[in-house]
Amino acid sequence: MTRIAANNISKSYGGHVCFGDVSFIIPSGGRVGLIGPNGCGKTTLFRTLAGEEDYDGDLSRRRGLEIARLDQSPSFPDGATPRTVMTDAVRHWQELDVAIDTQREALAELTGAELDAAMAHLADLETRREAGDGESALRRAEALLRGVGLGESHLDQDMNTLSGGERCRVALARLLVNEPDLWLLDEPTNHLDLAGIAFLERFLKNSAAASVVISHDRRFLDQVTNQTWELEGGRLLIYPGNYSQSRVLREERRAAQWREFMKQREFMRREEAFINKWRAGTRSRQAQSRMKRLAKVEAVDEPQNQSRLAALNLHLSRRLGDKVLEIDKLDIGFPGRTLVSGLTLDLAPGEILGIVGPNGMGKTSLFQTLLGHLAQLAGSFEWGPTVETGCLGQHEIFPDESRTPLQYLQDANLGVDDQDRRDKLGAMLFSGDDAFKPVQVLSGGEKKRLMLTRLLLEGHNVLLLDEPTNHLDIQSAEAVTLALSAYPGTVLAISHDRYFLDEVADRVLWLEGGEWRVTRGGYAEAEAERDARARDRESARDRDRDKAPGQPRRAEAQRPAAAGQYAGWRTGKLENRIIQNEERMAAIHSTFADPAVIRDGNRMRLLQTELATIEEEQSALEAEYARRG
Repeated sequence: MTRIAANNISKSYGGHVCFGDVSFIIPSGGRVGLIGPNGCGKTTLFRTLAGEEDYDGDLSRRRGLEIARLDQSPSFPDGATPRTVMTDAVRHWQELDVAIDTQREALAELTGAELDAAMAHLADLETRREAGDGESALRRAEALLRGVGLGESHLDQDMNTLSGGERCRVALARLLVNEPDLWLLDEPTNHLDLAGIAFLERFLKNSAAASVVISHDRRFLDQVTNQTWELEGGRLLIYPGNYSQSRVLREERRAAQWREFMKQREFMRREEAFINKWRAGTRSRQAQSRMKRLAKVEAVDEPQNQSRLAALNLHLSRRLGDKVLEIDKLDIGFPGRTLVSGLTLDLAPGEILGIVGPNGMGKTSLFQTLLGHLAQLAGSFEWGPTVETGCLGQHEIFPDESRTPLQYLQDANLGVDDQDRRDKLGAMLFSGDDAFKPVQVLSGGEKKRLMLTRLLLEGHNVLLLDEPTNHLDIQSAEAVTLALSAYPGTVLAISHDRYFLDEVADRVLWLEGGEWRVTRGGYAEAEAERDARARDRESARDRDRDKAPGQPRRAEAQRPAAAGQYAGWRTGKLENRIIQNEERMAAIHSTFADPAVIRDGNRMRLLQTELATIEEEQSALEAEYARRG
């Protein structure tokens, strides 16, 4: 069943065309990824789909279509907290429960036609309630807050005291709690860590609703979409398949376009040569005829070459020796709080190391330690004698935002001359007039791309990059990915961009729960190895339980015990139970992402009860573990 159908719709602001003569269908089950450079009109198209913008052309929506739209700048009532926001979002379910109870009580007072009408109304109310009731809706709301990464300690804080990222997570949870016919999600993974992104992926894949998603997270698009729309120069190009599949089809289209462009250029060259030769000669009539024919030819656009990396001409100011970085049994963190223990790692010349893990696990602290801004707690590290490091953090600022990108490179004395500098800027997508715009009018992603351009050209032989593709549109992320692939030095890159890591990383360092692990390949290989280790641990615990007849079964093991009961446990046994509980709690939170579970009130109640029981036991276990020092 079609949700929305558009036929030749257009939208312009003044002389600027956002999109023109666009046609598409969003079917039931359609999951669309909407991509394109920043400022190309993606949000305008979103607003048009939601009925918030006028347009030219024909657009029809299914009767009664429910649309839920996530904005990048959500608003909340004064005095609201995450808990009250979610309570308000499910209030209609509670009101429905009250209406059903009231209607049932009224039946005893009615007869005849009034009773028949009241019974019909009650049946309608109960049919609506099948999707969820007030009690399960509140549990669902809490599960969603946890799923997007908001902890218990934040639930009763005033929304105005939360960070921008935390506010966006609450807005996402508020949107997800009631399933519509169509999701319109603008950058839903912003401010989510890897666990939160995985939760959202499962949720959307399990949802019966159609969706249109704007995202710069290419791996996320691969996971949740089955169609790709790309806004390019006012046109909407529609590809079947997810992001990666669309890139294959795009390159095939561009190759065909290039062949057609070259064929047309050769044809026009021959025609113009004939016209110039015979314009006033004996074949002037033919020349005039060919001139008229040429005037009617619709020119084939030259395909865009978005990388143009040859202009960068990346080189190192100093050659790297065999030794780049040696880390030996390094402990990272702060006095009284160790984030990573015993890290041991050697980096090779030209290697790109991706660094991943949940927020707060020590990724940025590792950078601060290696740069000498944070003292290590134990162990050692040593840079090679020829290493010259360059660093790009998440919150870098320009010394003078009135300067232009061209002047920014001039200030660093980069490039042979201004034309060479413009070529280098063009290679990183600062083309045409972009080179002369003040930095202050650039977007956050454009500023980061400009900083990285200068960093790459400065000749450092080792780069430390903290989230280099954050806030970049897909076109920019592709340019950065290609540039780093061509960079001859060594790179350490903290990133949540799984697609980026799969493209560039030689190895991945995964930091989580105070532990570390290094795997070869990109993010996909690291994730597969991490999942395999988790399965091995679970299998080992199952075997241990089978070998120990006196060991309580899962249901028994989940009954809380007094803290004193664990005093006689070996430390290894404590650690194993704590890990087991953590994994079971993670599995329960993962289950909460399934809309079928969310709509099943009884199952939600059982899972919530089990979760509360495990959390109570976990608190006692951790108290005993902490007591032992």
